[in-house]
Amino acid sequence: MNKRLAASSLAALSIMLGSVVVSCNSDDDTNDYDIDTGYTPETMYSSTAITAFNLKADTKVLANLDSVFFTIDLEGQKIFNADSMPLGTDVRKLVPVIGTGGSSKIMIKYTDTEGNEKEEEYNSTSPDTISFSSPVKVTVTSLNETYSRTYTITVNVHNQKPDSLCWGDMAYSVLPAIRGAKDAVTVEKNGKVYCYSTDGTAWQRASADDPATPVDSWVRETVNFGFTPRLSTLTATDGDYYVLSDNGTLYSSTDGLAWSSTGKVWSWIYGAYESRVVGVASDGAGYVHATCPEPQGYVASAVRADFPVGGTTRMLTFSSDWSSAPQGIIAGGHIANGNLTSAVWGYDGQAWNKFANMPQDAALDGMTIFPYYTFKTNTVNWTVTKQSTIFAMGGRKADGSLSREVYISRDLGVNWHEADSLMQLPEQMESFAGARALVIPTVMHARSTSGGGWESVTLRRLPAWCMLDGFYGSRAVAPITEWDCPYIYIYGGENEAGNLRDIVLRGVINRFTYKPLQ
Repeated sequence: MNKRLAASSLAALSIMLGSVVVSCNSDDDTNDYDIDTGYTPETMYSSTAITAFNLKADTKVLANLDSVFFTIDLEGQKIFNADSMPLGTDVRKLVPVIGTGGSSKIMIKYTDTEGNEKEEEYNSTSPDTISFSSPVKVTVTSLNETYSRTYTITVNVHNQKPDSLCWGDMAYSVLPAIRGAKDAVTVEKNGKVYCYSTDGTAWQRASADDPATPVDSWVRETVNFGFTPRLSTLTATDGDYYVLSDNGTLYSSTDGLAWSSTGKVWSWIYGAYESRVVGVASDGAGYVHATCPEPQGYVASAVRADFPVGGTTRMLTFSSDWSSAPQGIIAGGHIANGNLTSAVWGYDGQAWNKFANMPQDAALDGMTIFPYYTFKTNTVNWTVTKQSTIFAMGGRKADGSLSREVYISRDLGVNWHEADSLMQLPEQMESFAGARALVIPTVMHARSTSGGGWESVTLRRLPAWCMLDGFYGSRAVAPITEWDCPYIYIYGGENEAGNLRDIVLRGVINRFTYKPLQ
């Protein structure tokens, strides 16, 4: 928009200056302007600028077609819609509306629906339909017919559903687990991904900086716990690692390899809250809230009857404008009497509060939760905005079967609903419960401006329990051949029979993989 304004302002300013110069100089002076018109070469050249472009309304093609926003790049001599039109939009017979600063003629060169090259003069009073199935060339000639500029106009249409959550080849890779693994869990800490696994007798930890590292190249170490851990509870905080043993004893470790007892006995770990781990313990009379290390003056409070004591999502933490402390949330799980719950609970570092309920069908054990994004399309002008969104999927129902529903919240967990069909799990994808999620941003590199190929380089990790507002920012990274693409990695979990799923899934909303338009 600035370039459009700059071009039209330049034309007006040049005309004014030209008039002043004509009136103030004598006929004998050497002038850099046209004697007949008083226009300078700059004014003439500026008359070749396209100052406005849109498509004429046609509801048979697309609602509000005339409101589709087109970027005019005067320097690059390109015109395009950065937000592509919906999949299936027919662009073979569109009427262009072109505005200039006062040109002598506008010629349009395009390929018609039969594949024939055509060229015709643009008539603003009764323009003809043009096929925009391929880029169209528009040449604008100045008032004195001395200068001309040629623009490439591209009408972009999605060739796939951009807002589909795509899981690629289903199994992105196998888990970097011990051979014959019977149980495994994956966590992220300090920019590395760690996979703990056991074959029932030995324990191993595999680590890598990049989750895309080939499985055989992960660094593998033997872990001597000295006790039998419940791997599903293993948690990495900003400080130490924590895990419960099979008898509920809470163990901690500074390096994830050597473990020592904290002397506490817990029933469940909800997850990490900064450098602390948060969970629940039984005092014989009931359940009480627990945290480790305990802040000075900490007093364990009793758990409400409707508060989950196991099977919850991992704690997801984020910052908000209405609180100085990070906010943590958990969802689902089962309460003390064994019943499943769909409640969502918030934690501010001191107290818990139930602030939402997911749909009743989301009363599940072992849901997987992670922060991501969805997109909202304004059908008035067909622009797209990104929204921070929490996803929850998977989990086990009361009858033992596994859920296939995907739920989302666009307001930090306050309101939830089933995601639309584009976000649901594909039919061929196996259901799961108790899986862990990481969202990892990757820089995509276009190999060429025309070939459309790309390659990726992984950046820092975004763990599922740490929601960072504004992570996505602008998709474009200078130069335009690079852009950010956040991938979702789902590690392990169990199938309906309760056995380990020895796979890693990788998903992404298609729109993130598109090369930004310029």
